[in-house]
Amino acid sequence: MLPVDGHIERRLAELPALPGVYIMKNSQGKIIYIGKAKVLKNRVKSYFDGSEHGGHRAASLMLPFIRDIEWIITETEEEALILEANLIRKHKPKYNVLLKDDKHFPYLAFSVGEPFPRLFLSRSVHKDDSQYYGPYMNSRVVSQLIDLSARLFHIRECKLKLPLAAPARPCLNYHIGRCDAPCAGLISQEEYRAKVEQARLMLEGKRDDLLEQWQREMEEASERLDFEAAGKKRDAIQALQSTGIRQKTDTSDPNLSLDILSIRRNGTLAAAVILEYRAGVLTGRRHYRLECRLEDDETEIFRQMVVQWYMEVPLIPAEIATDVALPDDAGPLQQALAEKAGRKVTFTNPQRGEKVGFLKLASANADMILVEMRAEVQKYSEIDGSVFELQKVLGLKKTPFRIECVDISHLSGTNTVASLVAFKNGRPDKANYRKFIIKTVSGVDDFASMREVMIRRIRRLEEEGTPMPDLWVCDGGKGQVDATMQILKELGHDQDLPLIGLAKRLEEIVFPDDRKSIVLHRTSPALKLLQNARDEAHRFAITYQRSKRKKDLEVEWLKMPGVGHETRVKVLSKYKSAEAFMAAPLEDIVDLLGKVRGNRLREQVAQYRPLGSDSNEETPAEPRSRHHDS
Repeated sequence: MLPVDGHIERRLAELPALPGVYIMKNSQGKIIYIGKAKVLKNRVKSYFDGSEHGGHRAASLMLPFIRDIEWIITETEEEALILEANLIRKHKPKYNVLLKDDKHFPYLAFSVGEPFPRLFLSRSVHKDDSQYYGPYMNSRVVSQLIDLSARLFHIRECKLKLPLAAPARPCLNYHIGRCDAPCAGLISQEEYRAKVEQARLMLEGKRDDLLEQWQREMEEASERLDFEAAGKKRDAIQALQSTGIRQKTDTSDPNLSLDILSIRRNGTLAAAVILEYRAGVLTGRRHYRLECRLEDDETEIFRQMVVQWYMEVPLIPAEIATDVALPDDAGPLQQALAEKAGRKVTFTNPQRGEKVGFLKLASANADMILVEMRAEVQKYSEIDGSVFELQKVLGLKKTPFRIECVDISHLSGTNTVASLVAFKNGRPDKANYRKFIIKTVSGVDDFASMREVMIRRIRRLEEEGTPMPDLWVCDGGKGQVDATMQILKELGHDQDLPLIGLAKRLEEIVFPDDRKSIVLHRTSPALKLLQNARDEAHRFAITYQRSKRKKDLEVEWLKMPGVGHETRVKVLSKYKSAEAFMAAPLEDIVDLLGKVRGNRLREQVAQYRPLGSDSNEETPAEPRSRHHDS
């Protein structure tokens, strides 16, 4: 027995020897695992007995986090199975295999509870009077079935709530032979209900039964010399037969109701493919991405995937054929599905015959999907996790894979420049850094400078056909953000270019709309990403501004005869202007350059300075590079 605390030990002693569902919780009371057992006492204790954790490899992962155990007793193992599936769907425990459907597959709903039923597309199954068929591969299949039902059975396509208080005027569908106009009272409920039953035969895959019925009706009409009715039945038979042309993917048994299920796995990634055969015809393919956060084998994935999927669908096939080993509880699982379906349901592992070929087709599809999943995971593994957290905290519709941030820098209103830094996948993308010399603004006007930079940047992106960044970060508070948003509106990009500001005083994230600003915890990866972008833009701007200033200073007073590179470096490292150099005490210059070179350079600078300047005027201390921070 592995060492456990007193509370867990008491809970283990209280476990009943009955079937049911057990629930594992962590120290915060959050459910981390849900399982079912034929005998709760034996199953749950197996996690703590130290012998391979009862054959459950997930236990080694979650055992250190279990702080409480609860259970729900059921009468049978089948009831426990159903309850387990429902609880997993509701709570989504961390250490259970979670099924993730790629999308909401469409269903075909038949409102059989209405006096005059209609067919319509539905994205989910509701507890109402309608009968649901599917799910289907896409909405196009549903549309085709609705169209076929209108042509063959005259099932209405309108949304009117029938019967009406007063007869209405028949619509176009009546005149082109797609509806019998129940809205106008031109067909009784009994006659319409007969057509509904025929449509249900087709939708349930009982095509042969329907064809046999129509063949009989055609012959009877012919014997009555009602050749018009016989011709309509003939046309309907031909139309229905044309929808069931056998393909090489179809089965040899025209009445077979079968699902082919294949699972492929690589590490923690798994893909499942279901090929659905109804009335011997392949009617659709569904594929799923399985989120495997524990080291279960394919058998366990199959078990949990089956209970999560088939407990939801309205129609369960008579047979589910798979290429994975059947779980130990295959019997109770089949019994649970049979009770829901109202008939026998079996699992099989085909070893020969045409079903083996169908399994190969399904496994090939699963392999293809798994390759795509691995490629996607590899792509996302290169992305810093802070990017996804930033999307979450900002409520962005699109993941900010590419972030751009601009910074303005100047020296007392002169040498104004701007820097643009780009972050890709949460990391600096230095190949897309850009420098800007502000051309249209004089003096200190950061708003006008930002306007110029954004106009130039966005127009360049438009000319190059390059997508806009996923997020634009403005260094500043509400004023800067609102001004920047106004620029985006003028340029027509206020909808496709998300904008936020980062105010430096409180590291407050500011939004351009009416949303309240937020302050993230100082350890938040999302905040650190924004700070990195802001600080990198500041560093890049200051570096560019200083290099430009040095270049200008060199042009002004350090490119004189007799002043070499070494002297320039020494002077510029300490004095940033001619005024600062002339105002420095003589002894400091002597310490820096020596008495002879210092005096000679000082005389040269004094002669080079513009007329009207007083070399003996006392100047303030070295000016600092001014950078606007909110």
